[in-house]
Amino acid sequence: MTKFKCGGAVVGCTFDHRVCDAYSFNMFLVAWAAAARGSSAAPAPSFDRSFLAPTSPAPPCPDALSDRLFVPVSCVPAPPSSAPEAAAAAVNRIFRVAAADVAALQAAAGPGRTKLEAFTAHLWQLHARAAASPPRHRRSCCMGVVVDGRTRLRRDGAMGAYFGNVLTIPYGAMSSGDLSAMPLADVAGDVHRWVAEAATRDHFRGLVDWVEQLRPEPSVARAYLGGDGGAEAAACVVSSGMRMPVGEVDFGRGRPAFASYHFPWPGGAGYVMPMPSARGDGDWVVYVHVSPELAVAMDEEPTVFRSLDNSYVFG
Repeated sequence: MTKFKCGGAVVGCTFDHRVCDAYSFNMFLVAWAAAARGSSAAPAPSFDRSFLAPTSPAPPCPDALSDRLFVPVSCVPAPPSSAPEAAAAAVNRIFRVAAADVAALQAAAGPGRTKLEAFTAHLWQLHARAAASPPRHRRSCCMGVVVDGRTRLRRDGAMGAYFGNVLTIPYGAMSSGDLSAMPLADVAGDVHRWVAEAATRDHFRGLVDWVEQLRPEPSVARAYLGGDGGAEAAACVVSSGMRMPVGEVDFGRGRPAFASYHFPWPGGAGYVMPMPSARGDGDWVVYVHVSPELAVAMDEEPTVFRSLDNSYVFG
C-alpha cells in the first residue's frame, strides 16, 4: 500500500506485487494524479512482454547466479514452528534520515559506494546486533537488496515505461559476530560486491531463462528465506523507493506533505524501504516492517534513524 497526505486529504492505494513492482506502481500514481488534475495524460505504459522473452532460437540458458538467488517453491523447506509467531510479532515503523546523515554514511562507506549501499551496510550491522541479542540469539544474518533490471536489460531506455516485475534480489549472509566487528567500509564493500554481481544484463537474461525453464512453477527469493544461512538466519530485505516521484503525485491539492509505502507481508523476513522526503530537502523517509528487536535497535540508534513526527511533516 502507498499513502499520501495532500492538502488535508489522505490518498491511499493498494497493489499486488504479483502484478507489478514499485517502479510500475509509481507510473500508475503519476498518471492517476495527472487525471485527477485534468492534466495531459502521462506516457502510456508498455506491456510488451517480448522484453522478457527467453533466449531464442536456442534453448533457455539459465545462469548459476539465478540458482543461488531463487528457489522453486516446491523446494522451500517447511518454516520453523516459531515462524507464524515471529511474523505476527513484526512491527511497523516510519523513520526519517537527515540528508547530512545519509552523506556521512556514504563517506564512511568508502569511495565508489552509493548512498543505498552505505545505508544497507549500516542496517545490516544493526540487524546483526539485534538478531544476536535475546530472545532471538541468531548466529547469522542475511541482508538482501532489490535490484531493478530495466536499465540493465535495455540501456537505450526502451523499458522506461515497462509495466510489470523486472526484479532480482541479491543478498549476503554472514555471522552476526563478524558483521558487528567489521568496519562499515568493509561491510559496504561486501554489499557492493553482491549487488554489482546481479546488476548486469547477463544475469537478467539468465534469470528470464531460469524462470522460463521452471514454468509454470513459481519461485521465491532466497533472501527472504535467510539466504545461505537458511531458516536459522535472521533475514531482511531493502527495497529502494528513492525513485518515487513525490513532486509529481499532485492530485490537485498541491505537493504532498508526506508519502510512504506500507508492506505488511506475512513472511518472517524484515522489509525496509527508504524513499525521498516529500519536503524535497534530501532527507529520507524510511518505512520498516521488522522484528521487535530490530525496531528497538533502530529506535535507540543515536545517529541515523530519527522518529517522524507531525512537526516534521507539517512544519
